[in-house]
Amino acid sequence: MKKLISLILILLLIGCSKQESATYKEMKADELMSDYFSDNELKDLAKIVDFFDSEIRLDKSKPKDEAYFEFNKNIIEECINEIKGFKIPLNYKLQEEVYSKIDTAFFKEIWVHRNFYKGLGMEKSILEKAYDLNLFGKYMLFLKSLKNQDVLFRDFYKMFSLSNEISFGVQSAAFYQFEMKEFKGIKRRLFFAIYYLTINDKMHNYNSRKKQL
Repeated sequence: MKKLISLILILLLIGCSKQESATYKEMKADELMSDYFSDNELKDLAKIVDFFDSEIRLDKSKPKDEAYFEFNKNIIEECINEIKGFKIPLNYKLQEEVYSKIDTAFFKEIWVHRNFYKGLGMEKSILEKAYDLNLFGKYMLFLKSLKNQDVLFRDFYKMFSLSNEISFGVQSAAFYQFEMKEFKGIKRRLFFAIYYLTINDKMHNYNSRKKQL
């Protein structure tokens, strides 16, 4: 009986191990990420990256950094050329499903609805429908903590702290210059996954402020 119980426990442990995504394991193996985020937070971050990977890397034989590089380049070229009906080719309904699988408290450490104000005295607050990054959340503070290790994270945090919102038009000019090496590593893939999911959310939920003034 004891042997049977031991066998069941071993099988359960093997099953749990298989369920852990390769992305989560990659994050766990990254000393900076595993020191900064809890296990559950890493699993939530892995869900974000895994979803983004599945949307942009249809050819699984293609290296991830190459898929990210091509996606970034193609999106920005479409934007520059003002192709009619331009949009981020990410399934927003599936993106919302990913949102629902992330711990509610940790989700707010990444994304929040921002407020803007209207009226002569700017007394009326209006909540944006689209999500944007939380300047004071754990994810952005993680980028800030890496300012001495990664110039992209340093510059992005600095720019975001001034505007408190993502602007694809502003950042795309710099991102278009990136070579494939800029997309290597789990921290960079996480950055671009969250960045483009945020842009996609904005495009699906954009409300002209002028109409509300």
